[in-house]
Amino acid sequence: MGDTKKWVVLLAVFLVAGFLSGSVHAQTKLVPKIDNFILFPDQSGSMYMTHGKLRKVKMTLAKEVMFKMNDEIPELGYKGALDLFAPWQAVSDPAVYKRNTFGEAIAKIMSDQPIFGRLTPMGPGISSLDSVLSGLSGKTGVIIVSDGAANQGPDPVAAAQAIYNKYPQVCFHVISFAEEPKGTDILKKINGIGGCGVYAEGATLLADQAALKQFVKDVFYTTAVEAKKEDVIILRGINFDFDKADIKPEWKPVLDEGASVLAKNPNIKIIIEGHTCAIGTDAYNQKLSERRAQSVYNYFVSKGISASRMKTVGYGESKPKADNATEEGRRINRRVEIKVVQ
Repeated sequence: MGDTKKWVVLLAVFLVAGFLSGSVHAQTKLVPKIDNFILFPDQSGSMYMTHGKLRKVKMTLAKEVMFKMNDEIPELGYKGALDLFAPWQAVSDPAVYKRNTFGEAIAKIMSDQPIFGRLTPMGPGISSLDSVLSGLSGKTGVIIVSDGAANQGPDPVAAAQAIYNKYPQVCFHVISFAEEPKGTDILKKINGIGGCGVYAEGATLLADQAALKQFVKDVFYTTAVEAKKEDVIILRGINFDFDKADIKPEWKPVLDEGASVLAKNPNIKIIIEGHTCAIGTDAYNQKLSERRAQSVYNYFVSKGISASRMKTVGYGESKPKADNATEEGRRINRRVEIKVVQ
């Protein structure tokens, strides 16, 4: 079997126990989604006011959630920076992320500052990101921690759009402590720029550890499993939305790694198998499963993998891996599997 014994299988979401039969040794691997991140809390006057429902100063709450988030961020080699806005203040310049060092930077943020005379120039603060982004390369996540209050200077949404236009590999993520509809609207509009950002309520992240972990994962990394097997190896974890066959952005790190392995092992040939849940007719689901397999095939071709090394097949709803009676089971069944055949 030659080089195929060294085939690395990446599972983007989970490994079903017992599904990889035979002699398999699997180890969880975290794959970074970004090359850099900028933690970007708002230090305007409104952030030093007491949150009406949570009964704490909003900056105190912001620091609490940032410390909790820092405890969950894995050290995967990306660069991290910490900058404040309204007014702009560089706290920690871009450097390879280390949890302890970054925690020390968060601790430097003042928990108490005068409110009066501290306006909220959110737009100019976002524009100042240019000074950091100009020195970075690759994908960058900007994590805004704010209440969305803006009462001075240019439109913050327009400022964020201008940054994205200049740096299209930027994603704006938001942790919101907004108390007014206008603040929520501003933050959600910034978050929507580029279509890649993650939005979370600060109160939710403070109260729900699972939600916090999911936010960190959605921003920073995807989960994979490395495995070696003597016979047939299966790539899993590509789960489609209902009635969809398009490649989602969050799958690309997994598929790119698969394409890289294929490129390094030219003797490997694969079969790409498409599957569906049980909603819909057999005939419709058969065609849908074929389209899903073809989407992955086309993606690999776009990455330079020869079409002669790949075949596609659709199984419709005939090979479920989970219970189609539940929503989660149907989600699992809307998948593509990739098998090594040589």
